[in-house]
Amino acid sequence: MTDKSNYINEVSLRYANALMLISKQNGPKQIQNDFQSFIKLIDTNKDLKVIIKNPLINVAKKSAILEKICKAIKTQKTFLGFITTLTKHNKIVLVEKVFSQFNKLIDIKEGFTEVHLTTSTKLENEKLKQIEKIISQKINCKVKLKKKVDPQIIGGIIIQINSYMIDNSVKSKLSENFI
Repeated sequence: MTDKSNYINEVSLRYANALMLISKQNGPKQIQNDFQSFIKLIDTNKDLKVIIKNPLINVAKKSAILEKICKAIKTQKTFLGFITTLTKHNKIVLVEKVFSQFNKLIDIKEGFTEVHLTTSTKLENEKLKQIEKIISQKINCKVKLKKKVDPQIIGGIIIQINSYMIDNSVKSKLSENFI
């Protein structure tokens, strides 16, 4: 990773941790719901996305717009204060990264382990549940699957749990035989 992406991840995690701390009063689930509604609104509204990403719009104006939006979608005061803080520190552009980090922290708190699963084709839900159950039993943890389809692996499966990787793809088997 580059220094810039490391910085972005570090800052996003710092803000997510701060939000986790202040959400203990009402529980992080309500904040997560507010956050999810806010992110969904950003994804569906191009004008809002432009406002958030545009560095030429001053902080006070951005803050006022985002405050009206948060009140319109009826978020908690805690969440509104958090969005205002992000805006005042010119970090509102990282809101989606912060949301991602916040969700990871909630998963960790609830005892989930993130497992990245790469397949060459999309798997049926029944098959995914089966894989999730097997992995959960093997590592003795609750599992949250992050699915990815990559036709370049030709067939098979790649499982990544933290820094451990099990590469049982056709591509890797072919590479082993020809190197």
